[in-house]
Amino acid sequence: MGFSSKMFCLSLGVILALVLPAARSVELTVRIPNKMCFHEDIKSGTKFTFEYQVIEGTDYSIDLSLHGPDNAQLYSQVKQQYDSFHHESTSSGVYTACFAHTSLTSKTVYFDWVLGSDEDHLPVSHHQALTALESSTMYIHDRLKVVVDYQTHFRLRESQGRDHAEHINEVVAYLSLAEAIILVTISVVQVYILRSFFADRKSTI
Repeated sequence: MGFSSKMFCLSLGVILALVLPAARSVELTVRIPNKMCFHEDIKSGTKFTFEYQVIEGTDYSIDLSLHGPDNAQLYSQVKQQYDSFHHESTSSGVYTACFAHTSLTSKTVYFDWVLGSDEDHLPVSHHQALTALESSTMYIHDRLKVVVDYQTHFRLRESQGRDHAEHINEVVAYLSLAEAIILVTISVVQVYILRSFFADRKSTI
């Protein structure tokens, strides 16, 4: 495949990624006080993916439970920093995802609830053979999705690292202040003790 053909396929892949209706996605970054639940109405036979990651908070871990319309537990994890869950719904109704933790301070959690898949919206039947152009376009479309996922995870890692660095900086600032107070206190005590020595010598003279 020549350079012009590759550029055409790349351009077509970008257009495909922008124009075609992608899988419906709920992507949020929220602060969880102690417990918070999110609900999503999902039809039967729909494939979905739930992915989450703690980006701010003590010990960077959280509990997650996911229940179906009949209150059956589909997923449960305790004290996880990040994870993903893939499932195909067997009944229509409201699915519930609940975050919980026992820390004194709130935690910031990113989660992405993806419903369906891009293949459901592609204008190519699964029973038809793909041409070379369609195959190249599908490949570029999939690679672009991977790039977007990597960008999201890198941004989350950067946010988590920044929060950790700010926490360390705050701890160092408090320790430095405490050290300065201790040094000043010791200096004052030393001056007082030295003055008491001279005062005792004057009284004896």
